[in-house]
Amino acid sequence: MFAVSPANKFSSYGVRYDFSSVMHYDSKIAARQFGMKTMTAKVNPEENDAKMGQREGLSPSDAEALSKMYCRPKECVDANVYCGTWATQNRCYKDGSADVWMANNCQKSCAFC
Repeated sequence: MFAVSPANKFSSYGVRYDFSSVMHYDSKIAARQFGMKTMTAKVNPEENDAKMGQREGLSPSDAEALSKMYCRPKECVDANVYCGTWATQNRCYKDGSADVWMANNCQKSCAFC
């Protein structure tokens, strides 16, 4: 059984979901019978199921998330836990320039610092 965390308890830092992340479980994890699938990707399962559970190294999105989490100045912060979600929805910019509210409140996820 997997635990599901509420969306308001974490941030994606504006990094899109990645089936190749080293943090992703294998698609056959915790199966009652060896080799049996326990999860299937909702998006392009033929391609994405095979990516789940890779342990060869960090994916580009893993590196991007780590950089946003740990390689920014201390004053570079998000004021709202939903900033990462909004950043992945392309809300950092409006009409070709930085959205004022996002620039003030979602500096980390939008890479404004």
